[in-house]
Amino acid sequence: MTLPLALRLEKNKLISTAPWLVLVAITLPDTSVIRIVKNTEDVTFGGNVYTAFAFELGDQRASGDGKVQSLSLRVANPARAFTPYLEEYEGLVGCSLVLSLVHADNLGSDYTDLILNWEIMATTVPDEEWIEFTLGAESPIRRRFPLYVITPLSCNWLFKGVECAYAGVATTCDRTLDNCRTLNNSGRFGGRPGVLGAPRFVG
Repeated sequence: MTLPLALRLEKNKLISTAPWLVLVAITLPDTSVIRIVKNTEDVTFGGNVYTAFAFELGDQRASGDGKVQSLSLRVANPARAFTPYLEEYEGLVGCSLVLSLVHADNLGSDYTDLILNWEIMATTVPDEEWIEFTLGAESPIRRRFPLYVITPLSCNWLFKGVECAYAGVATTCDRTLDNCRTLNNSGRFGGRPGVLGAPRFVG
């Protein structure tokens, strides 16, 4: 592992004035990304905002040669924030998850060697406060292909999710362009009205 000098100096300090932060990025089947950071405030890294969130890295299992085969991740679920995603996407099983370790005072450094790619292998909800993910090494043969279907008048986004961003009083949406216009949210519509004919697959 080769780290930039600034990071090597921080790693070797007995006392640091800024923390090392763990970032999590989960790519959903609709290609939107949930980004969270274990911190007391949001962090911008790589041009993306990571929302302050409570989570814990748990037990890991290693193979005979010492390589980590699986890792557990416990994520808080305040106000059931993650529940709609779990219900919409089968517990997020199969989704890619990226773990990054970054230093708060050196967010512009090269963290190539501190970024790990995982895949969510299993999800459990032991109680209303926590969600537990079992992570395994990402495998290209398990990737969804094609990634998603583009249809002209049907929205791909989760209602009130990251991409939809609807914040009005409506509680349901039928995913049509007409309904999106009624809710004054057509600028966020996740379909492709310009695509004519049969649905197209995008890989």
